[in-house]
Amino acid sequence: MNILIPGQYPRSENLITATREFDRQRQSATDVLNAIQDDVIALKSLQWGLPYLTTGLFNWQDLVRPFVELVKDARAESIKRFYETNSFWRLLEVPEKFVLKSIDHQAWFKKYFLADGAFQKDDPIIINLPFPFLFREYSKNLTLDQISSLLESTFQMVRECPNAVVCLIEPSFGWQPLNDPDKQMAKLFTEKLRKSIPNTIFLCTFFFPVESDIDFIYELPVDGYGIDFYNNSISKMLKRFPANKTLLAGVLNTQSTLIESSKNISQFIDMLHAVIPLQQILFTPNGPAELLPRNIMDKKVKNLLQEVIACLPHPL
Repeated sequence: MNILIPGQYPRSENLITATREFDRQRQSATDVLNAIQDDVIALKSLQWGLPYLTTGLFNWQDLVRPFVELVKDARAESIKRFYETNSFWRLLEVPEKFVLKSIDHQAWFKKYFLADGAFQKDDPIIINLPFPFLFREYSKNLTLDQISSLLESTFQMVRECPNAVVCLIEPSFGWQPLNDPDKQMAKLFTEKLRKSIPNTIFLCTFFFPVESDIDFIYELPVDGYGIDFYNNSISKMLKRFPANKTLLAGVLNTQSTLIESSKNISQFIDMLHAVIPLQQILFTPNGPAELLPRNIMDKKVKNLLQEVIACLPHPL
């Protein structure tokens, strides 16, 4: 039992200010890079002792935006609400003729996935990828096959990160009904990813009740499944949970600034442990951590870490 923080982490007020002032031409790019470095250092300290480290993704803007650099004449200008939250993502828009650009993929991967060199390829990091449905929701003029080819451009670099875990981020489960072609494409994509890389792969769902899709989700060939337990029943989610898979239990509420109580966390751990061995449980936020202010999310992580340690028979 431990903690995993997939997705983007909230930026500090210092980084937010530096970015805003850079946009107003009041600070330099170096000032922003220094602020990002400070955030990365602080985040590394917060995660001391965790099995996998989030890089923070402080220069990502959103999970789809980096892929603009891979398509000729692609752009990201129009905005769309990020599901039912108060944040917005820019849509990745491509021309009618879809052409992949010839770029330095190693440099691109280092910039976005290794935090501009703040992390090394052999570090135990989290590599976050938008699952195809999320990608489709925040792009225009892209087919699922084209989205799949964009995501596949990362596979070789992921193979070069032997200690990394891959988190597929997919809030779309429960958002809209999936048809049979969607399900077939999702199955083919995860099967290809599974065959292409030796890394541990987790599929993270957020925000919505996923009971109607849960049998399909549990059939996808990944090593673990993330469930938002603020929107899903423990009994229903665990009733058919696959044996020998990891549960990413969404216990940190990213839609509330309240710190989770010791009693609730302890009771939650007891309920999970009654069905799943502790070593197959990772606690996570129930949604993107970036939805909360940095100081609140830091407090939630520290509080959860203390509660997890207190519930273990031996220290981490």
